[in-house]
Amino acid sequence: MTKSKLEQEEDKFGKDYEILKSSPICKYFKNGILDEDLNWFNSNNYEVIEMNCRNWNRKNAHQKLKIALNFPDYYGENLDAFADCLTDMYNERYRGLVLVFRRYDNFVEEDGKFAEAILDIIASESRIWLLTGQKLIGLIQSDNPDLDFPKIGGTSPDWNASEWFNENRKK
Repeated sequence: MTKSKLEQEEDKFGKDYEILKSSPICKYFKNGILDEDLNWFNSNNYEVIEMNCRNWNRKNAHQKLKIALNFPDYYGENLDAFADCLTDMYNERYRGLVLVFRRYDNFVEEDGKFAEAILDIIASESRIWLLTGQKLIGLIQSDNPDLDFPKIGGTSPDWNASEWFNENRKK
């Protein structure tokens, strides 16, 4: 069986390259496809941190981020503090860090601007990490196959390669 150009590229460069060439933020609809990609990241020396955003809102999101990302007690629970603490998560033991946000569409419905700001900070920080040889990637899973964002960190997040076509995100 002949591999597609995309599969050949992934074999040569890896899942991280496939995602980062478009944006440090990648969208997923099907949990199974996300899980397959997470298996790749786990077996390629990435630290993976998963969060379920089903009940996130402006009042509790920072507390949930603080717990999941093991931020220090002095975490200021605001977007500037999030950016600062994310910078401190750089760890040379790993090739990079993958932040996984499941059911992110629920958070977007609750507070779209705030949800976008979190992704924008991850995207901006990702560029800095790349300059130092590390990779920071945000994977967002949505139960809404039409979830869309404006430009995040200067680029628009794409759907993963397996769900890029609209018909591949049917329930």
